[in-house]
Amino acid sequence: MEGAQGELDGKGMRVLKALQARLEAVPELRFVLAVLALALALRLSFLAFFVWRDLAQVYGQDLYYNLALTWLGWEPAWGVDVTHPPLYAAFIAAVLGLCGTRNPLPVLILQAALSAASALLVYLLGKRLATAGAARLGALWAACDPGLMFFAPHLQTETLFVFMELVFFLWLSHCLQDPRVAGELPGRSLLGFFGVGLWGGLCSLCRSVFAAYPAFLALALLGRLGRRRMLWPFALLALGWLLPVAAWSARNWLKYRQLIPISAQMGWTLYEGFTLDREEVRRRPVQMAEEARGLGITDPIEAGRYFWKKTLRLAREQPFEAARIVAGKALLYWRPWPYDPYTPAQRAGLALYFVVLFALAGLGAWRSRVAPWLPIYALFAYLTAMHAVFFTSLRYRMPLEPFLCLLAAIGTDFLMRGGESAGNSFKI
Repeated sequence: MEGAQGELDGKGMRVLKALQARLEAVPELRFVLAVLALALALRLSFLAFFVWRDLAQVYGQDLYYNLALTWLGWEPAWGVDVTHPPLYAAFIAAVLGLCGTRNPLPVLILQAALSAASALLVYLLGKRLATAGAARLGALWAACDPGLMFFAPHLQTETLFVFMELVFFLWLSHCLQDPRVAGELPGRSLLGFFGVGLWGGLCSLCRSVFAAYPAFLALALLGRLGRRRMLWPFALLALGWLLPVAAWSARNWLKYRQLIPISAQMGWTLYEGFTLDREEVRRRPVQMAEEARGLGITDPIEAGRYFWKKTLRLAREQPFEAARIVAGKALLYWRPWPYDPYTPAQRAGLALYFVVLFALAGLGAWRSRVAPWLPIYALFAYLTAMHAVFFTSLRYRMPLEPFLCLLAAIGTDFLMRGGESAGNSFKI
């Protein structure tokens, strides 16, 4: 009986290895086109379903679309325009303005294309950070990932930001692999870090939570390059990062005579999510609005400052309770199940998916304990820390989703090879 079971296991392993070999044997161009076609077909199909079922009314959306309409002059201004980071609203305004329509469908179609292209970016990043087989599995995984697919038809920042951050890490990896950087030679190679920083600053204007990532990236570069070699690259990166943020801050100062680096919502989102009580999370936005009105606060900028100070006061007066909330929110950031309005069946299915994803990604991370992954692992630590303090939900874990797909592919590739190493192809 044991011999038959061993023979069955061996046959299954041979099948997996054969599948892996066939995947790697597909010509490069054919594979790339197939991944893009698969990813785009899935996203356009889900977009059609999303529009047909009017799911935007079920899941809601932020105010970026409304802000874009005011910038186009198609709707009256409805107050200050710094309640949200500006880049995504500008993206919507640019697309709608070029198409000459208020219908958001062109934006959603373009987002489906960007989301499909993100699967290709995962493949390109995987070629630098993993074996060829794992890179291809990672691209296929990202093409089919339900999280990345789900947000493509939403008028929210997830899809655009994921695309932009993947470009950021690809560009950073290209700069880090330059032999002139590794050899401490001066020259134009260092200017690439300025460009990476400039792009990172634009990413921050798309999603404000990304703004302080350079603090964690500095530690990653310290481990990657050493203290002496990281100095000029990081200085140029930081300078580039500051320029877009400084330009937007200057614009806000001229318009509102107040220092608003990216948006005025930080204090609001800080207090709104500073609790572990799910029912309180539901009630708190309404309570906060009523509290602000009761105090005569009608300016969103002032409201943000008020709730920022209120949260800090709570932390000073109840430090142990604040520490408990922060620790609990860090765990909640990595929970595998979503909250409402998802149905029980959707929650169960997604919980199962994320448990599998986390398990395989954990194996992949164990196989990828190497310096080239440090900037990405720094992003994992940074976003976990930020959302342990600010508002958190599963959508705020989406920036890590493509990297989880790639790590899970590395773990899957390792299992498909029967625990055998295929060698590394790290290039950064």
